[in-house]
This record gives sequence, structure tokens and C-alpha cells, in this order.
Amino acid sequence: MVSTRVVVLVSFGASLAIAVAKFVAYLTTGNVSMLSQTYYSVSDAANQVLLLLGFRLSEAGESRKHPFGRGKEQYFFAFVVTVLLFGIAGFASVREGYAALDGPAGGTNVTINYVVLGVALVFESYAFYTSYHGLQTEREAAGFTSLTATFRHSKDAPLLTAATENIVAVIGVVVAILGVYLTSQTGDPVYDATASIVIGLLLMALALALAWENRSLIVGEGVTRTEHRAIVDAIESADGVAELLDLRTMHLGPDSVLVACDVRFDPDLETATIEQTVDVIEARIQDGVPTADRIYVEAETELQTETEAEAKTETETETESDPKDGE
Repeated sequence: MVSTRVVVLVSFGASLAIAVAKFVAYLTTGNVSMLSQTYYSVSDAANQVLLLLGFRLSEAGESRKHPFGRGKEQYFFAFVVTVLLFGIAGFASVREGYAALDGPAGGTNVTINYVVLGVALVFESYAFYTSYHGLQTEREAAGFTSLTATFRHSKDAPLLTAATENIVAVIGVVVAILGVYLTSQTGDPVYDATASIVIGLLLMALALALAWENRSLIVGEGVTRTEHRAIVDAIESADGVAELLDLRTMHLGPDSVLVACDVRFDPDLETATIEQTVDVIEARIQDGVPTADRIYVEAETELQTETEAEAKTETETETESDPKDGE
């Protein structure tokens, strides 16, 4: 999680450092693509603060009101960021670009735009490099095969959000430079306006992708297939385990996983031995999935299962003989 904080902090610094410069450039030249860039940088800086707030609140720990902790605060604030940054900023960029399609012909000296966008490209590229390094660390730690798989299966929503912001920022700066250049060379404002629209559409498209991923995590997403297999192997390999009856998992945060399992033990095991086996199972699960910090094992024996089956049969027989059925 330290790498995620670094990514967020670097992104915040980069966005804050160039937001004012972009706005000054817009006031000087009137290029609408610079205004869309200003929208992005201002909202980006503000949203990094929201991600940091999510970190802070998620560390509050357990309480009576939140017995499983507040790890999902990170998922909630990551979702809010996608709505504010990509949704609102993206819509504003499209709106400004559309309004500028019939704007006056270019002719203003745009040197300041190139300077500001050039500096922005340097800062954003560094932020992107930092987030790329964070994604690589996440990929290696989780055992994902590629960065694409990391984006699809990682449960570190703040890292994915910050990394996506940085990728969009770099692409957006390049598009803005192209729009400013073509407008300055041809005098046609359509290029500048189109650049703003492209940036906005890109923001909104990625907003949908991130919002969908965060929605799944907020609702309660389980572990990956690899982690699920590791948990199953950890349980079934323990001595005295006859059968794994049920297994359910849920991410309570990027570094917190709830594991609940129903295990049938050999009927010959004594209570003390079953307790020891449960301890072994918990230790093996944590070895295979280090983020599994809340593990609940419900123990059953063959005798318990037979008793439950008999009770179920008696209930069904009583239901079939209910006199109401003949009415």
C-alpha cells in the first residue's frame, strides 16, 4: 500500500503544479483545449485529496459500528473520484469543445501553450512512470500475468484510479498539443475544439470502466481464481479434513480479505484435535493468501451431518403429511 500512496502523492503534486499554469495559458491564448486541460488538472488535484482521505479513514480500524473495519472507504472514494474527475471533467471538456467549434479563427501567439504543455508533459510522464512502477509491483505481488490482467483483477482501486488518471493525463497533453498546433498553423478553431472533445470523451469512457470495477468491489467482490484455488488447497491438504462443504470470500479492502468456510472433519477426531487442525488451516490460508486476515472456519463431523440429514427428512415427512394438503 505504500507504493499506492506514493503514486497518489506524486499525481497530486504534478496536477497542482501545472493547473494554474494551464489556466494562465488559456486566459492568454483562448485555446479551449487548454481550458479542458485546466479542468482536468484542477479536478485531478482535488481528487487525489479524496483518495488520501480514503486512505486515512480506512485506517480507523474496527469499531462497534464497523466490526470489520473501514477498508472499503478506499473503494467508495475511488468511485467518487471516477464520477467527479472523469464524469464531470469529461463532460465539461466536451461541452467547451462543442461550443468552440464555431469560434473565431486562431491567430494568437501560442508559445505559452507549448511551454506549459511541455512542462505538463514532463510532470505527467513522471507521474505515469510512478504509477506504472506501482502497477508492476502489484502485478508481481499478486502474480498477475500482465498489466491488463492487473487492471482487471487488482483490488487496489486507488492505485488503478491514480494510474488511469496519469495515463489519461499524458494522452490528453499530447492531444492538446496537437490541437493547438493545427489551429495555430491553419487558423481553423475546429482542431483545437476537436482536441477538447477527444479529451472529454476519453475521460468519460475511462470513467465508465473504473466505475464498473469500483462498483463490483463496493458490492463485495471475492478473491481471484488463483487465490481461491490456493485457499481450497490449504484447506483440503490439512490432515483430518474430509470435505470442504462451502467457501466464500470477500474483499474488505485492498489488503483485507474475509474468508468463511464450512469444513467437514473426520468423525474420529477429538474436539481438541479439530481445534488444532483449524489453527493449521488458518495458518496455511494466510501463507497462500497473505491478505486473508479474517478467517472463519465452521467445523462439522460426519455425525453432525447425519443428524442434520435426519432432521431434514423428518421435516419433509411432516410437511407431506400436513392435513392442509388435502383441502
